[in-house]
Parts: sequence; C-alpha cells; structure tokens
Amino acid sequence: MSEVQKVQQIGSKAQPLQVFIQGKCLRVRRHGQFFFTTIITPAKDLYSRPQVVEVRSKARFSERDEDVSCNALLGGYEGKPYTVVDNETGERRQVVPVNLFLDLIEG
Repeated sequence: MSEVQKVQQIGSKAQPLQVFIQGKCLRVRRHGQFFFTTIITPAKDLYSRPQVVEVRSKARFSERDEDVSCNALLGGYEGKPYTVVDNETGERRQVVPVNLFLDLIEG
C-alpha cells in the first residue's frame, strides 16, 4: 500500500486522467462535429516503436506534419462482452473490451 501512496505523491503535479502529448501531426479528419488529430510521438529509445494516438477536439488545433504539444483528458468505456474459446484446452472465458479515447483540453 505504501508503494501506491509514493506513486500518488510523485505524480501529484498532474491532474487525474490528464495526459501531456508531444509529437508530430500525421493527419486530421473531421467526423460530425469533432476533429480527430492523429499524432505520432518520438520513440523512447533506438529499439522501440513510436506511439500513435488520436485526439478528439471541437476545433482544429494542428495541421499535417506540424509539431504538436497538447494536454488531453483520458476517457473510456466498456464494450459489449463476448466469449472466447481456447483452441488447445477448450476453455471458455468471457472478454470485456475497454475502449479508450483522448479529448483535447481546450481553453
């Protein structure tokens, strides 16, 4: 339990579920009333892959190939449960997918 408290103290500067994203804009698309900006972030080191995220916003905040840094709010929801069968053992188990999304903190 003390380890959890240490982690909370170290990260006390950040707001809960708030994420800082820095990278390069790959593309921007509009769907309905929202813009979806795809951002590729630098890889952690020479041997790892860069992360790619998509940020939802009410207004366009970046152009393609532009360097981007923004704060976003992490959210998500559970999807529809489904059953998976292990081919080797025949064991059945239920899987509940979790969908995550990032909303730009505008203002």
